[in-house]
Amino acid sequence: MQIISAEMSRMSCKHSMSISRTLVKFHRNMLKGFEFVENVIGDKTMKIGIVSKFGAPDGLCTRVNSVLTGLVNQGHEVHALTQSKQVDGIPVDQVHRYNAMWLNEHYSIDSFSSPRLIAQVCKKHDIDVLHIQMNSGTTEVFLPFYKHALPPIVVTFHLAYAAGRSLYTNVFAIAWKGSLFAAKKYDEIILVDPSQKSYFLDYNIPEAKLSVIRNGVDTVSFSPPIKKKDDGIIDFVYVGRLSLDKGTNILLDAFSQYHRENPDSKLTLIGDGIIKRRIDDATTDDSITWIGTIDHAKVPAILQNMDAFVIPQNIGGLGLSVMEAMSCGLPVITTAIGETVRLLGQDEGILVKPQNVPDVVDAMRVLGENKKLRHSMGDKCRQKVEEQYSWKNQINQIEQVYERAIARQKT
Repeated sequence: MQIISAEMSRMSCKHSMSISRTLVKFHRNMLKGFEFVENVIGDKTMKIGIVSKFGAPDGLCTRVNSVLTGLVNQGHEVHALTQSKQVDGIPVDQVHRYNAMWLNEHYSIDSFSSPRLIAQVCKKHDIDVLHIQMNSGTTEVFLPFYKHALPPIVVTFHLAYAAGRSLYTNVFAIAWKGSLFAAKKYDEIILVDPSQKSYFLDYNIPEAKLSVIRNGVDTVSFSPPIKKKDDGIIDFVYVGRLSLDKGTNILLDAFSQYHRENPDSKLTLIGDGIIKRRIDDATTDDSITWIGTIDHAKVPAILQNMDAFVIPQNIGGLGLSVMEAMSCGLPVITTAIGETVRLLGQDEGILVKPQNVPDVVDAMRVLGENKKLRHSMGDKCRQKVEEQYSWKNQINQIEQVYERAIARQKT
C-alpha cells in the first residue's frame, strides 16, 4: 500500500501557492465593498449556501445532493451556488449560477467573478453558513481568502488520500494539494474518511477544526430485494467511473479469467470513462453488459438483481457505491485501502490487494461457489449500513459542524 507523503504534499503546494497568490490579489479587488455582517440565529433553522457542482455522475454529487435534500427536510433554507445547469430539490430562485469552462463532466475552471457572485448572494440572502464541496472546480480554492465578505465557511474534502500504486495517484495528489494550502482559513473542515486526517495534521491544521462525517446511504431506496435471485447465473456488478483509479481495468482482466472458468457468470458495468474501450476485448461473448451513465434513482433496481459488488479501486476510501451495494444486501469485493479496511468486516466481504488481478479472481471464486456465504455476507452488510450509515445520522452531524463554525466566527 502506498500513502502520499507529507513531503510530496509540500512540494506540490509550492507551485500552486505562487499561482494562487496572484489570483487572490485579483479577486480581492473585485470584492471591495463586500463586508459580511453575521446573523444572529434565533432558532435552529439556518440559511445555508452550498458551493458545489450537482449534476455529475460521481460520488461527490451523490453526496451533496443527499446533503441538500436532508437539510431541506430538516427545515433549513438551502441556496446552491454552482456551475451546474440543474439543481433539484430547491426553488429555482435559490439556485445561483456562475460561468465555468468544463474540463470534463467532473472538473471545471470557473469564472474569475464567481467569488464576487457568491459574496453578493450571501449578503442578499443573509446566508448563515457557506458549505464548500472540494474538489469540483477552481472557485472553492480561493473563497477562503475572502472571509471578510463571506459568512462562516465549512468545507468537505471528498478525496481520500490513501492509495495503492496507480498512474492516477500523482494526478489526484496535485488536484487536492492545490487547495490544501487554504485549509487553515476554513472555519470547519469535514472529512469523509478518517485516513485523511493525518495529512491535515501534517500541515498544522488544528485538530479541533476537523470532523469525520462518512458518506451516508438512503436505506429506503437502496434496500435488499424481497426475494434473492436464484437463476444459476453469478452476476457481478460495478458502479463508478470506468477509469484506472477505480481499478476497472483490473476488474475486466479478473472477470475475463473467471468467466473462462465459470461460463455461467456475468458482469454489469454502470458508469462511463476511458476504460470502456476495453470492454469488447475482455470476453468473446455477451457476458459483460455496459449500461453507461444512468440516473442515480435507477441504480437500486439493478443492484437488487445482482449477486456481488466488485470495485478494485486504487485510490479512495469509504466509497459511496460500496455502501449503496451493502445497503442492497450485496457482499463486496474491494481493495484494502483507506476506510474500507475498517468498513468491511471479514463476514461482510472480501478485501484484495491493489492492482492484483489474481486476488480479485480468487475473491470471485469464493463468492461464486458459495451461495450461503453470499447471502450471509449480504445480510450483514445491510445490517451495518442501517445501523451506522443512514443519512439522517450524517445530517445531524453536519448541522453540528455548522453551529460550531458560526460560533467560531463569533469568537
